[in-house]
Amino acid sequence: MKTELSVVSIAVLAASAFLGAGSAHSAQAPSVAHECGETRTVVLPGGATMELVWCPPGKFAMGSPPDEIGRLDDEPLHQVTITRGFWLGKYEVTQRQWESVMRNNHSRFKGKDNPVENISWHDCETFVHRINAVLGGAARFPTEAEWEYACRAGSSTPFSGGAEIDDMAWYDMNSDNRTHEVGRNRPNAWGLYDMHGNVLEWCKDWFAPLSGAAAVDPEGPPSGSFKAIRGGCWFSYGSDCRCSYRLRREPSLRNCIFGFRLACSDFDDTMQLQAK
Repeated sequence: MKTELSVVSIAVLAASAFLGAGSAHSAQAPSVAHECGETRTVVLPGGATMELVWCPPGKFAMGSPPDEIGRLDDEPLHQVTITRGFWLGKYEVTQRQWESVMRNNHSRFKGKDNPVENISWHDCETFVHRINAVLGGAARFPTEAEWEYACRAGSSTPFSGGAEIDDMAWYDMNSDNRTHEVGRNRPNAWGLYDMHGNVLEWCKDWFAPLSGAAAVDPEGPPSGSFKAIRGGCWFSYGSDCRCSYRLRREPSLRNCIFGFRLACSDFDDTMQLQAK
């Protein structure tokens, strides 16, 4: 059952004891357990709000089986353990949210509730840093493993809803060559929207081949030339929107197919306060 929690006060979160944003798991351990799919709303700098969904710890099969249609060689199937739960944006970051924090909007396809796009990884890094000026270090990029774990939401199929994506994604067959408002399609089992299609989503990791060995909380190499980007977009073939599809791009590159979804390490529930 999904439980709607109160809006989190910026001022109170700023006082909580989070560490820096460099690690995917920088926050202190919470004192309260959360339910899978539980939601929380946070207030961003500038006053816009963002809904987050709880993704619990667990294990999953990352990558794809050899017989999956559209499979590429860099998708070896292997077990990954996510030891700490995390919050993930219910939707891709919208232009409304981006403008609230960044005071700019270079998106090609304008719309307050459309995903922000035409943004580089470095642009998103600035967005995260500005949020953390008031959220005390909880906000961050999702790791590539966390992204696929959340996209799958317990599934092992090419798409989180099964074998088809027409009612879950905006892609080349139904997008009319543009982005669409977030949340218009069917969500996955954890209540996350547009994990397939609409815009590609930057991840924390430097891109590197996956070894195929079992891993615990993998975060990729410490340096590299390209960042991992996931999920497919309005321009993608359906097979390029699969849960396991991996893409790499230079972190300084901007394009109208590149977007972002915010992750947050867990909040201490004792620091909650209803926003006024």
